[in-house]
Formats: sequence, C-alpha cells, structure tokens
Amino acid sequence: METLADLASMQHRHQPSRNTSSNTMHQASIAQAQLSPPSTQAARPATVIRNASGQSMADLTMAEAPAQTPPPRSFTSTALSDTESQTVNDLLKYLNANSYAYDSHVQLIGLLHKGFLAHVHPLADSPDVSSGEPQSYGLLAELRQAREAMDTRFAVGESLWLEWLADEVLLAKTGEERITVTELFQKAVQDEPASVKLWQAYAEWIQSNYAACNDHEGADQSGWAEEDKEMCRELFTKDMLANVYEQAIDATQWRIDESHLLWNRYVELVQNDLLASPSASAYERLRDLYVQRLQVPHADMSNTTQMLWPLVNRFEQGNWEAVMAHVNQLADPARKQYDLREEHELAVRRASEAGDKDSLFAVLSTYLQWERKYVRRGSNGMELCSAAYERALLHFPTYTEWWLDYIDHVTSNGDPTAVLPLIERATRHCPWSGDLWAKRILRSDVEGKPHDEIEATKHRATNSGLLDVGGMEELLKVLQQWCSYLRRHAFSVTSDDRDDGLDAAEVAIASSLEDIEQAGKTVYGNDFQGDPLYRLETIQIKFLTEARRLSDARDIYRRLMPVHRTSFDFWSKYYTWELWLWGHERLSEKTRMETSDNGPHLATAVIREALSQRNLDQPEKTLDMYLNHFQQHESGANLQTALIDSREFSKHLAVRRAKEAAEAAALQPPSVPVAEPTATNGGKRKAEDMPANGEGHKKMKTGDAASSVEASSSGTAEIKRDREHNTITVRNLPYDVKENDIKKFFRGYGQVLSINILQDQANDTASATVEFESQEDVLTAKTRSGKELSGREVRIHSGRQNTLYVTNYPAEYDESTIRGLFDSYGEIASVRFPSLKFNSRRRFCYVNFLTEEMAKAAEAAMDNKSLDGHHKLLAKIANPDAKKQRSGAQAEGRELFVKNIDREASEGDVKQYFGQYGEVVSINLVKLVNNKRTGTGFIVLASVEEANAALAANNKPFHDRILRVEISANNAQGRAAPLDRAHKTDIVIKPNAISASPNPDGANGERRGSDISMASAPPAASDDAFRTAKERKIAIFHMPDTVNDARIRAAMEEYGPIIKIQLRRQDNGAIVEFANVKDAFNVRQGVECKGLGDGVKTGDVADLLKKVKGRQAESGAAAPGGGGGGTLRQNAVSRPGQQRGGGRRGGLGFKRGGGYGAAVKVEGGEAEAAGGSNGAGKSNADFRAMLEQSQAQVKPEEDA
Repeated sequence: METLADLASMQHRHQPSRNTSSNTMHQASIAQAQLSPPSTQAARPATVIRNASGQSMADLTMAEAPAQTPPPRSFTSTALSDTESQTVNDLLKYLNANSYAYDSHVQLIGLLHKGFLAHVHPLADSPDVSSGEPQSYGLLAELRQAREAMDTRFAVGESLWLEWLADEVLLAKTGEERITVTELFQKAVQDEPASVKLWQAYAEWIQSNYAACNDHEGADQSGWAEEDKEMCRELFTKDMLANVYEQAIDATQWRIDESHLLWNRYVELVQNDLLASPSASAYERLRDLYVQRLQVPHADMSNTTQMLWPLVNRFEQGNWEAVMAHVNQLADPARKQYDLREEHELAVRRASEAGDKDSLFAVLSTYLQWERKYVRRGSNGMELCSAAYERALLHFPTYTEWWLDYIDHVTSNGDPTAVLPLIERATRHCPWSGDLWAKRILRSDVEGKPHDEIEATKHRATNSGLLDVGGMEELLKVLQQWCSYLRRHAFSVTSDDRDDGLDAAEVAIASSLEDIEQAGKTVYGNDFQGDPLYRLETIQIKFLTEARRLSDARDIYRRLMPVHRTSFDFWSKYYTWELWLWGHERLSEKTRMETSDNGPHLATAVIREALSQRNLDQPEKTLDMYLNHFQQHESGANLQTALIDSREFSKHLAVRRAKEAAEAAALQPPSVPVAEPTATNGGKRKAEDMPANGEGHKKMKTGDAASSVEASSSGTAEIKRDREHNTITVRNLPYDVKENDIKKFFRGYGQVLSINILQDQANDTASATVEFESQEDVLTAKTRSGKELSGREVRIHSGRQNTLYVTNYPAEYDESTIRGLFDSYGEIASVRFPSLKFNSRRRFCYVNFLTEEMAKAAEAAMDNKSLDGHHKLLAKIANPDAKKQRSGAQAEGRELFVKNIDREASEGDVKQYFGQYGEVVSINLVKLVNNKRTGTGFIVLASVEEANAALAANNKPFHDRILRVEISANNAQGRAAPLDRAHKTDIVIKPNAISASPNPDGANGERRGSDISMASAPPAASDDAFRTAKERKIAIFHMPDTVNDARIRAAMEEYGPIIKIQLRRQDNGAIVEFANVKDAFNVRQGVECKGLGDGVKTGDVADLLKKVKGRQAESGAAAPGGGGGGTLRQNAVSRPGQQRGGGRRGGLGFKRGGGYGAAVKVEGGEAEAAGGSNGAGKSNADFRAMLEQSQAQVKPEEDA
C-alpha cells in the first residue's frame, strides 16, 4: 500500500485555473490565448520524471552496481530451436565475461523474447506445442534478468521497451504486479520521453485498468480479484489518465508527425466532460486548448480545425465566422512552419514505411542539417529542432554524433536547466563515448555541481570498461576533461581549503597519467610511449606553473623530449612556455635594459635544441621560429651566429627535400604517351575548318583523319583506367602509414597505380583506397586481407560500389564545394573531375567514398536534390558499363534547327510564326560576336508531336525567305562548328552569361554551348580599348585540364570585371582579358589561385606565348604560309582580288575582295593583317607605319 500511495501522490493532477468570463468568444479572449502559448517546458528535451523510489535519471546513471547478467547454464527449450538454444547458451557465457557487450545483450533479449512469444502464441504449424500460460515460460527468469542487466548498463531503446512492456502486461495478474508494470511504464517514458508509441501504450494501460477495476462495460475482467480491484481503484483513476496524457502532450507536442495521436485522445476526454456537463468555463478551457494547439505545427492541423468548428458553432453560433477567421489567422505561422518541413516529412515517412534503415538514416541526416541551418527561422525553431533530434534518436539511439549535435544545439539555444539531463540521457545511450562523458563532466562544473558528484561521474565513465574498447582516445577525452576540471577546481576553492585542493588535484592528475600508461600497455603492448598529443601532461604543466613549481613543470617537458623530439608542435609549445615565463619576469622589472644576463637563455636553449634535431616533421616552420627568436630577443653577436647556422640548416634541408622528391618520382607509375594525330597538306582551306585557338596550320585529308582518329581512339581505349572495378578499400591501417608502406604490403600482388590515404584521428587508425592496373590484380591483392601491417590486422573490401557519378551542378563548383555537398555522409577518399582538353562541355565528377554504405547513403540523400533553384543534382552509383541515357529537348526530339531565317526578323516574329504549330518553350536566334544574326536558330516546342508538326514549315516562305526546318540532332553541332569552337576556346563574358560548359544535355533549360545567344555581346571595341588590349590581358599558368571557364571567371572576377577568356588546353593555361588596365596589372603580378588547383599562378601573356613558340619549334611547326611537318608546299598563285594566306575567306579583321585589309586582329599582343594582291607579306613595322600615316592624313582634314 505504501507503493500505491507513492504512485497516487505522483500522479496527482493539478486542476487548471477556470476562466469565469461569459461563453461568448471574442477576439480579445483569443488574443489572450495567443499570449499564453504552449508551455515553454516543451523546449526542454525531456520532462524529468521520478519513479516510485524517487530516483531521477541522474540517480539511475550513477548506480555503481549494475544488475548481474543471467548465469551461464546449459538448457533446451521447446519454444526455441536447437540452434537458438545453443546461441543463448553461448551468449550467457560470453556476457558473463563481457557484461558491457551491447550487441550481445540485444541478441540475448531478442532470442528469449522470441521464445516467450512462441510459448504464449505457438505457431499453427506446431501442433505438438500447446498454448501456455505466460508465467510458465521456462526462461522467464532469464528474460527478466537479461532485461534488468541491460537496463542498468545501457538505455533500452523504444523498440525493446515496447516488447518488454507488452510481455509484462501479459504477465501481470495481481494488483501488486499491475503497480510494478505501471512503474515500468514510468521508467520507459522517462528513458524515451519523445516516444509517442510508449506514451500511447502507457495511456492504454491506465485506461484498461481503470475500466476493469471500475467494472465498465466491455472491459476485460479476466484475472481480477475483488481485493485487487479495490486496491487499484485508488491508483487507476480518470484523473491519473488525464495526467498521463498531459505529461505525454508536454513531452511530445513538437513531434509534428505523430503528436496529434496523443492530443486528439486527450481532447476527446476533455470534450466528453464538456458535453456531459456543459458550462461556459469548461467551454473556454477547451477552446483555449484548441487555440494553443493550432499555434503548434503538426501534421493534422486541418483535422484539428475541423474538430474545433462544431464546438464554436454550438456555443457561439452567432459569431462563429469571425471566431474561425481569427483562429485561422493565429494558426498561419504554424502552418507555414509545417509547410517548410513537409518535403522532409514525406521523405522520412517513405523511408520508414519501406523499412530501409540506410535510406532512413540518410533522410534524417538531411532533415537535421536543414533544422540546424534554419533553427532561428520563424517561431519555435528551437523546439522543432529539438523534437527532430529526439525523433531521429528514437530510430538510431546509439549514434553518438547526433547526441553531440543535439547537446550543442540545446546548449546554444535552449533552456540551460535542460542541458545536463540531456547529457545524462546521452551517456546512458552511448556509455562508450568519451566525448559525451567529457561534456557531462564539463557541464556539471559549469552548473556548479558538488565535487563528489563530478567525481562519481568520472568513476562511472571509467569503471564500465567501455571507453578503451576501440583504443585509447575515448578514455583520454574523459581524463582530459577530468584533469582540466581538477586544475580549475584546485585554484578556485577558498584559501582555507586551497592546500588540500592542490594536493588532491596533483594526486588525481598523476593517477590519471598512470591510468593512461596502464591502459595503453594493455591495449598497445609494452612499447606504448604515452599519448602522442601529451594532453594530460599539458594540463599537468599548466597546474604546476600556476602552483609556481616551474622546475617540476620543466622536468615534464624534458621527459617528453625523447619521444617528441621530431615534432615541431612539441618544440613550439616548449619554447613558447619558456619565452612566456621570461617575458613575465621582464615585465615585473622597473627598468627594462637588455644585457647579456637578462636574455631569454632558457628559451634560446630550447630553440637551439629544436633546430639540432634530425627528421623534424616541419623543418621550415622550426627554422622560421629559430630566426624570429634571434631577431626579436637576442644580441647582435648571437643573431650573427644564428644566421650562419640557419644557412647551413637550409642547405641540408634542400638536400633532404631533393632526395624526397627523387624518391617520390621513383614511386610514380610511368606515364603512357598518347600520340597526337598529325595532319598532311590539303587543298583550299575554309575559315570554319581553322582550329579555334589558331594553333594548327594544316587540314587533314579525309582518309588520314579517319585513320588517325581510329588509332587515337584505340590507344585511348588501351590505357583507359577502370577505377570502379580496379579499386579496393583497405581498413585498420596504422595512423601514420605512408604510401610506400602500402606499396610494400602489396608488392608482388599487383601493380598499384594510385593510393589515397585517409587518417581517422578519433580512432587512431587510417584507411586507404588503392587502385590496381587490372581486375586480376584486385583479386590477388584481396588475398592479403587479414595480414598484419605494423602490428595491425588489415581488412580489405571491394571498392566497386564506393563511387558516385555526380553531374548537373553549377559550372563554378570546384573540388572543395563538391566535398562540402557530400562530406556529411562519410569519408571521401577522392573527387575526380574529367579532362576538358578535348571537350570543354563536360561537367561531371566522381566522388569516391571509403565504403559502399557511405556512397549509398549519399546517393539516397543527394540524388535529384535541388541546389539553388536552377540545378537538380544527379548522383548515382557509378557503373562504367552503363551508357548514359540522354535527356533534354534535343534528346527528346522537341528542338528544331532552323536555317535561312530573315536576319531582320525579331524573336517575337519567329515565335509567333512557329506558335501556329504548338507552344514555343524557348527560342534562340544565333548571333556572332559582333551582334549580327547568322540566320539560324534553335526553337524548342512543348512536345514531340508539336515539333513534328512544325516540320511543315520546311520550304515555306517567311519574310521573303524560304525556311529550312529539321529536328535538331547531335550532328547539328557540326553545322555550328565555328561558333561551337569559339565557345570552347574564346568565351566572351556577358552579363548573366552562361558557361561554355553547360548542364548535361541542356538540363534545367540551359542552352548548349553550340547555341549560346550573343545578343548581349559588347559592341566593337573603341580605339582606346584597341590600344590597351595587350595591357588588359593576363595569363594563367599550370592550370589543370579539369578547370572550366566558369571556375576561371569566378576566380578572376574577384579582382575586377573581365571581357574574355581564352582557354589554351595544350599549354595548360588560359588568357584572360580584363575590362580595366589596373585590374590586369594587379593580377599579372601574381594573385591567389588555389581555387583553380595547386601550383596555378598568374603572369604575363608573353611568357605563355613563349612556351607555345618553344613547343611549336620542338615539334617542327612551320610558320603560317610555309611548309609544315617536314613537307614542302607549293606557293599559292596570287590572283587579282584574292587574299594571301592559303585561300582563307574574309572574316573578322579581313576585307572581302581585293586590296589590303583595313582591320587588324590583335591576339595575345601580336598583330596579324590581311595581305594585298601580288604584294609581299607586310611586317608589323610596315603596318604600324601605314597606320601612323593614315592618322596623320586624317588630322589636317579635321582641322580644316
């Protein structure tokens, strides 16, 4: 009865205050409801509930004596198969020795629960097994003991709690047993306060017992004795049921997906009371509940509104329209909040219904990222974000990263009193996480908890034996935070207790160091040399420094020296500490005079010792620190000596770097040269056949071209690397593994082409992706799985499904941007972009993840994701054998290619003409750089049928011209070859210009590179722009062939507006023309270009052109007009009216017909001019003289 009294007192429901106003609902009363929003306690991640014994979550997690696991014994059960019975026996033995094995606990409970269900509800195909009483299950004691053992070590989780409670409900027959089950329900909702399912089960349990003990019609009366009914009537009351619902609503109201399931049941109770005893105050209370509820976003908002309307219509019939209008106005912000999340909610629901855990994890990750980003957007963002974390952690309760993010979110934005209870829950769910225990120690200190309580938390963390399961890192995190707290606590106590506090802190820090040494030798063996980051030693040094025990602190640095002598970081900290002590001493002096006695001798000794070390990991930084010290703090004589020493050090360092470079070059696989097709002399040369970059001088014959392309293609096929099938993932490598170590490990097992190493500092391990030459090499290399490398057992996995093919992203995206899109889904080994040397239109990349699971999670979350409103990302698992299915207007047959359009016709005229055949989606009349139309265009219609109907316009007149209309196809690129090539090499920059590397297949309606409109191209250059063209151009050197024009533009426009970009792929560079001479001058001096690749720099165009001429001389390139490729060419016969230059037609910078060309084309600072009839070729000096003469003739005429 004492337990019953405790429960009754705990469940006492505080009656809400009654409103005594009239039953007419005015807008003022609704406004008052608006001013009383849902309880702010909902912002807390959990409501603190205590069980019958008065224990809170903190009390439970502080329990030092977890329950014992079931003792091992051999048995068989008719409810389990022989294999399952043997597995249970094995698990009991294993847990007896490893009581903190989480997965083993879950597996054992699952098997015992399966046997319980088979005992109570035997399968229909098992006639020899009869249905048994729950209490007669032979393994019931083991099942209960296994659950108690897990509950005292870990959080049970929603699914296991539901099974546990369902089993105990079946077993409860007496009043005492029903009270025990009620306590168990309270503990379950305390563990998982955001679980709607647990709260529902709790409420149904109370309601069923209330109905049974009060003899309600339809209630299950089986198993109830009269004395049990009498006893339970005091506990299972209607008030208790209402109280449970109120607690449930308070804990789950921000669960926008399912909170209505509880609220609807609760409001049904209140509404039944109102209908049974109508009153103004009861109606006002119910009305306020609805108004407050509609200000909380939830999935059932429309139904909530519909539930309110009959009440308002009944009690305020004359004013119901105004009332509902005002309620809807108050509910609008909440509806908008739900609308923002509806897409995420739909994705979560689909993944959950499909039962795909990987997909569910991916969509929840995306949802949480969105919530964190927009946490301050709109009202109640903090509460909604907290509810999203609670919901995600119900599905994945042991995922530490989400707990850490959740804690950071509540710490930054939430109720300060809710932080520590949340961290306590987190450590209960993930007791192996050093990060969580460290946060718990720190938060306890921040909230001023007693020292004994913080010490108990530390012991709770370290006594479980879970922290060092995966290495030393988690244990170190806890001890680091513990020692940091001890140091702060020692110097913050009162003067009377300071000596005791200092002694206690010193002993505890030393004890922690001993714990690390002992655990390290247990995990890594007797060769363990301490924490490589010496974190506890750093705290100990700080403690001794504050205690004025400088000699003891210095001794610690000296003890660390033999182990860390090659670390720049160690020497930097040691030197800085000595220099800080010296500076503090100097500042205390009244007169500051530099003498040989008061110099920083100890700091000087440290920096000299540092420079004397061989194999420093960062020798350049050590040298800089050395020189800076002597420049700033030492005498002239000592500085002179230091400069001599630094020169010697630099010489040795140069030798070392050269040796390392030679070794690295020796390890690189030999490159396979690809023969470029050579051209033979042809006949007349057309302007459109000229290469866009102007570097080629010969036209291939048809046969030679075909054979050359065929040979080149076959050669390319031979050296094509099949990375997706020839790559493996190597796990559990030493943290400091080098490429050479991996190559030695696979020596004799295949030809290694490339290696990417990823270091996991948190787990002190490394992983690598290794690409081999062939699939046979991969199969051979896999036989090395399980072998040891530097004492670690290496695990090898196939890398076939680890790579994503990614396309349809903005053209300016570089490697860092792509990594930022995908890095939240796992470790990225590499990002590979294709070469644009022979095709500038390519825009895709390959993202290589460490594991197949990471790649699939990224695919599920990112495929078809909208990036900026214009691009929908395509991210698929790479399949080299699959041919890409093209899409877009051209591929679908909806695009028309139209020729012979009247050049004076406007786009509106053309659109109106073709509108007679269907809906014109877009139209593009192609223009040249001089803004003149070419008479050709591309017209996209809404459907294939309409495009086919528009073919009727072929050979029909339009503005006195006969149109040529056909369906646009891939070979249409050939018709616009000059323009297409111009865009692949010379890109004219226009406002809102489209990149020359467009979206694949015209996705998102973006135009292809061959039909970019030049309507907004700038007019012909003025005389001033003509004269400054050379000064306004800069060159980019060492540019990878994976960089497109959009990235160049984004990088260069940081320094000023630009007019044109000329890509020079064969020269690994580009020429950029700026709008202003000043901007070009600044960039030419050298600017930051890391966004374009390592080693990329800017400079003068002349330097790039010198490299071109040097390459042409080496390859035997002939001057324009002469023979090439070692062959002789007969001079062309000059005829009146024919220009020189191999029959080239007039174009930009040339006149058609006879005479000299009046225009000059300037490219890269060099001038070219058209030749005259029968005249010898003019030099640049000749043309300059002619230009000056013509200007002199014009000037007198103007004066006249």
